[in-house]
Amino acid sequence: MRLDESRWAAAGGLDAEWRGVHRRRLVDARARLRAALARFTQEAPAAARRARLAESARFLLNARGAGADRALGHPCLDYWLSLWDSHFVRDCPEEDWRLHWGQLAGLAAALALKQGATLDTGATLDPDGSLYLHGLPWAFDFSGAVRRTVRVKTARGTLRLTGEGINAAFSLKDAAAGGGLRRLDEAVPGVVVDDRGWLQLHGVTMHGLLRLDDEPRRAFAATIGRAIGDMAERDPLLHAEMTDLLRVLVPLQNPMNHGSVSSSYATLRGLIALSPSDDALLQAETLIHEFCHMKLNQLLAVDPLLAPGQGGQVFYSPWRPDARRLRGLLLGAHAFLNVARYLARSLEREDAADERRLDLMANVSRRLFQVEAALSAVTEYATLTEFGRRIMLDMWRQLGVLRHATLWFPPALVAEQRAACEAHRAKHALSGTWLYKTADFVDAVPRPRFAPAGHAAPGGAA
Repeated sequence: MRLDESRWAAAGGLDAEWRGVHRRRLVDARARLRAALARFTQEAPAAARRARLAESARFLLNARGAGADRALGHPCLDYWLSLWDSHFVRDCPEEDWRLHWGQLAGLAAALALKQGATLDTGATLDPDGSLYLHGLPWAFDFSGAVRRTVRVKTARGTLRLTGEGINAAFSLKDAAAGGGLRRLDEAVPGVVVDDRGWLQLHGVTMHGLLRLDDEPRRAFAATIGRAIGDMAERDPLLHAEMTDLLRVLVPLQNPMNHGSVSSSYATLRGLIALSPSDDALLQAETLIHEFCHMKLNQLLAVDPLLAPGQGGQVFYSPWRPDARRLRGLLLGAHAFLNVARYLARSLEREDAADERRLDLMANVSRRLFQVEAALSAVTEYATLTEFGRRIMLDMWRQLGVLRHATLWFPPALVAEQRAACEAHRAKHALSGTWLYKTADFVDAVPRPRFAPAGHAAPGGAA
């Protein structure tokens, strides 16, 4: 498939390319899960094999249809596979085998319930005593039964959970919270708020997790729901992509009271972690930023954009005081370009107070100059693949369109943001380059003043 750079530099909706790139992820997930199952069959402790913990993996591999694809693309499986690849390269105790393989049961059971299929599998309650039905907004909680092995059976849309001291039932038709069954809040249908699930939150490592009470958690979900609803009107193609990929939202702490803190992970594609806010536009900005990272991380499995061998090089970052690799600059430029495009579009559609509008103009202007700096660094120093060159060119074109959208902004405001970006570069980049500098690197070293051949250097050698 020849990829169209314009639909990846910006949003392109749920077209054939989007489905094709996502299909590559599903093929990879099936292959990795199949290889893991083969190793489990050969190497798992006998007690873990007798507990039928592998039946969930077999069910997921045999399932077909859109529901099965949704399950294989869930962030919990993304992280489960990552943990398998990283943790089980060494000898592990039986307890680790039981916990890891028992976590697949929630994903398989949710799919079986939606399909009305039959499943009989072992499961392991997580270290909090919970079993999450990943793909449904439901979880079982048994606080006194942490890491306990249980049996999960589904048939005709009903589920039975049994084990030592445990006997619970669930039906999609008449599910109601209570008696150990908890309903997760949803920002929009299919996108849950998870502030305690062990498997997924185990991979969220930045900024600190935040467990919310019921009312603040509902407010967190509602604000994001409004943000996603506004997105449907302002950028329908972006909205379609985001709601197709996004499955889980995780609240984060924000102890320094920054405007927003957030994170996403290449091993948790479909999960975004972000701090609470009652500002729907701020949450939209954060969602778009992290979604763009997920989108490119999914694309990078098809085309790396950057040629191999450049991972160790670091360069000036227009967003931070520390250095960044070329991949980080590329992902940052893509994310902030799309954020700025959305904010500029919101300015045209949102009837806001003057102070709010000026803040948005400053934000768009700042992102414009920061993206320009990052694209310049990647353009000058990176060796790109053929598709990487095409997507970079289209990002430059998108930046030009954004620049035209700022022509009606107050010139003094734009100049102020340009000056701030130039000051940041002067402080953290070697003069005239996009190379990163520190206080004790290069600038502190005496060096000659150069001049064209045949002319004296100005002021002599320094």
